[in-house]
Amino acid sequence: MDKICFLVCQYGKEVNGGAEYHCKMLAERLVGDFQVDILTTKTINYHTFEPYYKNNQETINGVNILRFDCIDYSAEEHGKWRKKTKFPRKVRRNLFRMGLLETAANMNHIWDMGIKNEEMLLKTHGFYSPDLLNYLEANKDSYKAIILMSYVYPHTIFGSRIAPEKTILIPTVHNEGDIFRSIQTHLFTSVKHIGFNTEEERNLARKIFGNKMSESSILAVGIETEFENSISKTEIQKKFTLPERYLHYFGRICNSKMDKLIPWFIRYKEKFPSNLKLVLTGRLFQEKVEHPDIIYTGFVTDEEKIALVKNATLIINPSRNESLSLLLLEAMKLGKTVLVNKKSDVMVGHAIRSDYAAEPYGNEKDFQEKIRKHLEHPELNEESEIKAKNYVDEHYSWPIIMGRIKHLISTI
Repeated sequence: MDKICFLVCQYGKEVNGGAEYHCKMLAERLVGDFQVDILTTKTINYHTFEPYYKNNQETINGVNILRFDCIDYSAEEHGKWRKKTKFPRKVRRNLFRMGLLETAANMNHIWDMGIKNEEMLLKTHGFYSPDLLNYLEANKDSYKAIILMSYVYPHTIFGSRIAPEKTILIPTVHNEGDIFRSIQTHLFTSVKHIGFNTEEERNLARKIFGNKMSESSILAVGIETEFENSISKTEIQKKFTLPERYLHYFGRICNSKMDKLIPWFIRYKEKFPSNLKLVLTGRLFQEKVEHPDIIYTGFVTDEEKIALVKNATLIINPSRNESLSLLLLEAMKLGKTVLVNKKSDVMVGHAIRSDYAAEPYGNEKDFQEKIRKHLEHPELNEESEIKAKNYVDEHYSWPIIMGRIKHLISTI
């Protein structure tokens, strides 16, 4: 049986990030066809990067997990190098905003401006693990394929240089500053294959890296909403003291994902008093906002998450930067209406292709009106239920997704 490995910055039952969960779902479903290794770190905290896991190795659901120590992180040192890398990134981002970057990339696909400083930025990142990279270098010949998760991290950039001819990148591209660094031009043009989550993500990458970008396809991921144990509405309401009606967000609770959700919701409640609450599920990576109408559940089990989604009045995904949005697709699989940020091309694309089973909102006033509309007309949610479920089944079923990735690995 051939052996493959994934490189991801964190992995485990306690991890609920999008790319990390994406990795876990793929890895566990490839176990029957390949020996699967995960090369990852011992940390799960994006701010302190302190070690969380003690063991160097463990097995979860047939997946062999190898955990490595990271460098001692210094926010001051990392910040120093971040300042030194601003100018080259701004040059490429401004070209993109003027609509000129794709043409420039077609003419000269490799950029080296400031690349040494960018390498130092990555080597001072809290997820940087020389031990992990040394292990991959020593064992690269034993792997049929090396799969890198998320373009932005040190393991991806440096890992891609070790055996590019057998490397698959699942980049989760966002329109954000890091994608415009010079070092990314090497990554996106050197790996064997790039597996994007959506056409919107691939189109964005083409505008940034031009026609010399590595060969690519839409891989995506399947959606999992069925688990061994189910939790009733009464049980979930009792555990988290839930009202009858609530808005629900699940994922990392941080500024980059939450956008303006909390202040907009608070002002909504001031304008339209009711018993409606906002339930936030996931690990907290920003200062907690104490408010009587906001409930923090903390990290929950998969079964608890499904129960929270099923019993929500509406699901909200306020993130602007998405390459797929597992939050959106999991909720749609459960037949829920999801309000999504209109500034995300990916989520607007899902809304259009699903015949608006998901509904985009623009400014704060629009956000308020969409909530009121669905609260006052619950029949709208019932009408979108079938469309939402059908959309996910047609495009994100596991047999389709696993067929794609198994075929891709067989061609390496």
